[in-house]
Amino acid sequence: MLHLVLEDKHLIGQAKRFGAHSVKHDHLVVMFEDDGETGYFYALNTEEPQPVVDSLFVYGCHDIEGKHEPRTFQICWTEDGMQAFLLVNGYPHASFDFARLVGFNHSKYPEPDLGSMWSRDEINDDLVKKWLNE
Repeated sequence: MLHLVLEDKHLIGQAKRFGAHSVKHDHLVVMFEDDGETGYFYALNTEEPQPVVDSLFVYGCHDIEGKHEPRTFQICWTEDGMQAFLLVNGYPHASFDFARLVGFNHSKYPEPDLGSMWSRDEINDDLVKKWLNE
């Protein structure tokens, strides 16, 4: 079951940043940022010397149709506080599994930094059904 932690309306292409701590682990944080050109989802571990431990591409603003229509962005966490999700209009576009060190998105981009323990997986229909308990 997913726990909604943050919900906000956002116009794609307008600079915005928001984030949320894990529901169980204060040192685990996720943050979404739209810098006006791209949207990225970041995983942070505040106990690490470099707190940003991974990043996931969500969208390129120039690729999105209907940018003038606000979308609902949500950050949700699993009950155990180890997996976070970025939902746009109720659909998962990125997720970080802090227990398994896996980042999920639709393009597997960008690859984790060299030497990182994180890996990539692609969001597919089966994962979406599992995550949303459909």
